[in-house]
Parts: sequence; structure tokens; C-alpha cells
Amino acid sequence: MQIVVVRNAFTCILGAVVTNGCYYTGNIFSLRASPQQSLPELLTATLIWTVLSYCGVMLIAHVPSLMTQRFLGRPDYRPGVWFCMKKLMKGSIRYFAGSMGAMICLTVLVLHTSLMTKFFQFKLHFYLGDLCDLTFSAGIALAVRRIYYQETCEGRSRSLTVRDSVKHNPPPSHQTKRPKAAPTRRTASFWREYLRKLPSAVLVALAGGYVHAVSSYRILDRGQVVIVLFAVSTVLLKIGLQESAKWYIIKKGVQSIRTMCVLVGVPTVLIDTQTRILMVGTQTNTLLMIGTIGMAVVEVCTRSAKALAIIWTIRRQAKAVDEKLHQLSANTMQAEVARHMKRSPSSSSSPSPSSLQLEFDLWRRQVLSYHTAEQTADIYAEYISIGCSQSIMFWFAGHPYYPALKFNTTSTLSDLGAWRLGKFGLLVFQFVVQVLVDYICVVVEMAVGIEFDHIKGLSGFLGVLFMAMAVITINISATIYLG
Repeated sequence: MQIVVVRNAFTCILGAVVTNGCYYTGNIFSLRASPQQSLPELLTATLIWTVLSYCGVMLIAHVPSLMTQRFLGRPDYRPGVWFCMKKLMKGSIRYFAGSMGAMICLTVLVLHTSLMTKFFQFKLHFYLGDLCDLTFSAGIALAVRRIYYQETCEGRSRSLTVRDSVKHNPPPSHQTKRPKAAPTRRTASFWREYLRKLPSAVLVALAGGYVHAVSSYRILDRGQVVIVLFAVSTVLLKIGLQESAKWYIIKKGVQSIRTMCVLVGVPTVLIDTQTRILMVGTQTNTLLMIGTIGMAVVEVCTRSAKALAIIWTIRRQAKAVDEKLHQLSANTMQAEVARHMKRSPSSSSSPSPSSLQLEFDLWRRQVLSYHTAEQTADIYAEYISIGCSQSIMFWFAGHPYYPALKFNTTSTLSDLGAWRLGKFGLLVFQFVVQVLVDYICVVVEMAVGIEFDHIKGLSGFLGVLFMAMAVITINISATIYLG
């Protein structure tokens, strides 16, 4: 499993590095490096790159869902990546144009109003740009749905089944309404999808707000003690969010492992990336190495404690269920004796042994599934956060328009090049430490009875999920840190 995780993580990191490189180039038509470009010019390029990278990663993220289908025109052909990509591009081109047009209008608005001067520090261009990106999210969801129901064998079969059921069970005549015109229905469907996707845009805005707060506080300029305190507080914040997600999943009875991975992995990538940016940005490699080892020790202790707590909770619950079953068996025997003596029917309303056992099995499966999803998503998130933080600092350290990532020792190009080369070695060090941490934790978790078998089939989904998370993290950081 670990080999698959490292392979997918490396692919996600490569996507993050490429995205960061695009942001660093700024306006490619100016034929000048981004440090020599003006702030309005670089801001315009940044917003345009945001749309391009976001639409690109969303396009890639929806390809696997079509690769499992068989299309009506070629039912015996197994669709490949390029085949599905062309269909998605054809179905979503107008939404891409709408998203790009909205972002261009936003750029013009920002450049010609006080949003560029007086209110620039509030980063309103980021939050408004988030709504522009949402246009493509809603559009490509509609495109995938249309392709599925109109061009795939499974979708057409489901559509015909629903149509036949409606035909054989028509509604009462007094409830029949005149059908609406097609254009009205099409417009309403897009806006319904836009509103349905709105919570995801709110989450991105909250993530941007967190990065905005971190960058505004200028933690790198406040000394090593503040950096250490911030790292400790972010670890506690991450644990708190994970436990909150666990409470929500158990309370709502969520069974989808994919949903569990999303709830755990998304905040972990964002929080750990910002923490590691600060550690990489310190002027001493000693603090970075100590911080990396410290985070590794905390992760080993936390994951081992969680695994032991899960097994202890399951055993305690199993013991309680056995006691209930024994008690229920004794009560049943007493009821049978009383019924035969009094010859009256039993009126016991106690739950049956099978229902108690089934309820326990469902609870046990849900708890183990969440723990497995939590640890797998956490493993992915750690690798992605390492790659994203190193990529951000590699490209933007010492950049004149990224003051929150600027420090005194990189005043010349030669100093900056030497600093980047040294940080590359520390990147390898962080990866080696993380691989050892994951190996130790997986061995400990399997030794106490935690299994990872049912998560193996989600490697493709997790790869696509964290590819999107890596790109979105870069989008947020590159836009928010620009100042």
C-alpha cells in the first residue's frame, strides 16, 4: 500500500510544482521575469492562472468516472483517458468560457477600483474569484451528468427505466401541469447546480481566510518561539478537526469511505502546508530538522494511541453486547417457562439477538472504516503538504511581491540559489522521515488488529482527490501571499 501512496503523492506533488511554476512566470507575454513585472500585471496573470489551473484539475478529476463506463457508439471499447478528456472538454467548453470571462471582468474591476489600492489587503479578489471558479464546477458536473445519461449504456438504461416507470404509473390528472419551455429548464438546472456547489466554494473561502490570517500575521518575522508555538497550535487544531469529523460521521451514520477521506484529508493538507512553509522559511536548517522530527514523533504517538483506543473501544462494546445477549437468552428462557406454565402468549418487546449482533457489526465496521480512511488520508496529506510547502518556498522565497515569504539572507540571486539547493536536500530528508513514520505506524496498527484491505480499491480516487487538493492549495497560497 505504501508504494501506491508514494507514487500517487509524487504525481500530486509534480502537479503542484508545475502549477507553482506557472504562477511564478506571471504574464508570459511580457517576456520578463515576474520580479520585473508590475503588481497589477502580476495580479492579472495570477487570476488568469487560477482559472486555468482550477479548470484543468477539475477536468482531470472527472475523467476516472467516465473511464468505467461503456459508450453507446462503441459498447465493446474501453474508453481511455484521451477519449474521456475530449468528451469532457467538448461538454464543458462553454462553462470554461463563462468562468474565464467572469474572471476577466473581475480583474478589470479590481484594477480600476480601490480593490487594487485601499482594500487590496483584504484580498477580496481571491474571494470573488472563488465564485468565478464555481461556474466551471457547476458546469462540468452538468456535463458529466449529460454524458452519462445520453451517451453511456448504463446511463441510457437507467433513463429508460425511469421513463417506463413514469409511463406505467402516471400522476393523477389534477396534478398534471403544463411542461415548461426547454430554455427555462436548462437555465434553472445550471443555477440549481451552482447553488448545490456553493458550500464547496464556502470551504475554499474559509481555507483562504486561514491562509490570509497566517500571512497577515507575518509569523516568519516574529522569531523561532512564535513559529514553534504556531506549529504546536496547528497540530492541536488538526487533531480537533479530525475528531470533529469523526463525531459528525458517527452521529450522521456516514458509510461512504470517500466522504470520510475528504473530511479528514482536506483540512490536513491546508494546515500542514502552512506549518511546513514556516518551518522551511526559517533561516536555520536545525529548526526545520527538529520540527520535522518533532512532528514525526507526535504523529507516531497520536496514530498509535488512536489505534489502541479504537481496539479497546471495540472490545469493550463487544463485551457489552455479549452480556446483553446472555441476559436476553436468560430472559427468553424464563419467558418460555412462564408461558408454558400460564399458557399465555409472551408480550416481551426486547430486541432479538440477531438485531443486536447486526447493530454491533455495523457500528464496528463504521468505526474501523473511519479509522482506516482517516489514517490513509492523513498519510496522503502529509506527503502533499511537504511537496506543496517546498514548492511554494522554492518559487517564491525572496520574491519582491511576496513579502510574507521574504527574508534577509536571500538578498542576492546567488544566495537565493544556494538556499534553494540546501532546501532540496531537506526535502529529501522530510520524505525519508515521513516514509519511516508511515511504515512504523502501519506496522503498529496492523499488529493491534487494524486492517487496510477495504481501502486498497480507492487508490485512484485518493490520487485524484489529493491532486485537486494540491492544486487548490497552490492557488490559495499564490493568490493570498501576493501583496
